[in-house]
Amino acid sequence: MRVDAFLADSAEVVQNKIYALGAGWNIIFVRGFPAVHRRLSVGAVVHVPFTETNRPHNFELKLLTEDGIEYPIGVRPDAEGKASPVRAMGGDFTVGRPAHLVDGDEQVASFAFTIDGLRFDKPRLFSWVISVDGEEMTRLPMRVQQAVQQGSQQG
Repeated sequence: MRVDAFLADSAEVVQNKIYALGAGWNIIFVRGFPAVHRRLSVGAVVHVPFTETNRPHNFELKLLTEDGIEYPIGVRPDAEGKASPVRAMGGDFTVGRPAHLVDGDEQVASFAFTIDGLRFDKPRLFSWVISVDGEEMTRLPMRVQQAVQQGSQQG
């Protein structure tokens, strides 16, 4: 399998096609730290070989720091109702094998994950890691840094 992926300001999947706005970046500029980024999306296309169709697969997206530590991408209530960090997103998928599919052809499965209110405590380099069936398929680097303010010019 192979995965093509990108970062975007917003993305969604409709009829297995990804519709994205503001795609193709890898740096978030913030005014200061701590910072909250309003919204970002990760779009991914999984290329599923003919021999892997009609089988269940698992897709996982997580965010790692440059030290390889899983970084929380949100919170959700646990069984007791307490806020618990979310460290991965994804799920299971199966791509069919239609009758017209020729032996050797591949199918694609498209995904878009949107993360709202991602918090950053300091400038650093991250990697969005995409795995299929427990095997890392690709990494998307993403740097978070403070925006440099330009001084006024005197004439």
